[in-house]
Amino acid sequence: MSEENIEKLVEGVRKKFQSHEISAAIHIGPFAELLKDNPNKAIGMIFDVYNNTLNEAYTDENGKNLRGFVEAMCGGPLETVPWKLYNAVGEIYPYLEREQKDKALRQILNILDKRNYLEVNGDRGYGHTPGIREPLLLADIFIARPLYWPGLHDEGHLWKGKDFDEIRRDVIDENGKFVKNKVKSDFLLAFALLRNDVGNFEKDYIGCANPSFLEEVMKGISWIEFAPFKKDHLEKEVYDKYVEGQYEKVVRVHSESFGRKLYKTKDESGWVDFTKFRSY
Repeated sequence: MSEENIEKLVEGVRKKFQSHEISAAIHIGPFAELLKDNPNKAIGMIFDVYNNTLNEAYTDENGKNLRGFVEAMCGGPLETVPWKLYNAVGEIYPYLEREQKDKALRQILNILDKRNYLEVNGDRGYGHTPGIREPLLLADIFIARPLYWPGLHDEGHLWKGKDFDEIRRDVIDENGKFVKNKVKSDFLLAFALLRNDVGNFEKDYIGCANPSFLEEVMKGISWIEFAPFKKDHLEKEVYDKYVEGQYEKVVRVHSESFGRKLYKTKDESGWVDFTKFRSY
């Protein structure tokens, strides 16, 4: 390929990246504000905002929409649009009532269910769920659709071969929050740093983490660990045996003291009722 053709290709790719950023600013920016001002109205628009933003991003200067072709070839859309949309929802998700959460979750699942689950969880392409920062939103998605869980591997380069001082210097700011342009998912990285099977970071991370975010992380982990069954779906005796078994599992991947905190957090409940979202 000639140098001139390479330059044309690079310029074409650059324009495509820009088109996603511009389209996201036009559609998702105002939508994020509407979510804060009128969440009931905005929640019902999630699916349409997603499609309208991508349709505009993939329409060329001649008015030809290339979205279907590009998504089929690339394993889904460029992550810019879906991640910005999900994280706009994530910003208000902890403050919604359970009924509102369910409506928002249903809208997001309408998007995800139309893709191959490997595209959703990041095993093919950049994925959808690997870029979700909010613990409670990603936890609810996991409970409703376990196959969409992205795992912790995408953020592995942020901790592998490092001590905690390096991690803190690289990706944690003075407020105990993760630096957004360096971390894909705040929840997944926090989840990893709190696990014994990843490293010995738990105490150091808890010592510097933003308290309100850490509380949401703990609740999200607790939802994931204890939500598969709920008391109103099982006899209490069966439920108690189940959660005792889960507690033992939790302790294996966390310190015992942290595992006990998670176990207590389960009593706050609040997670999605998966029977409303699964057909099995």
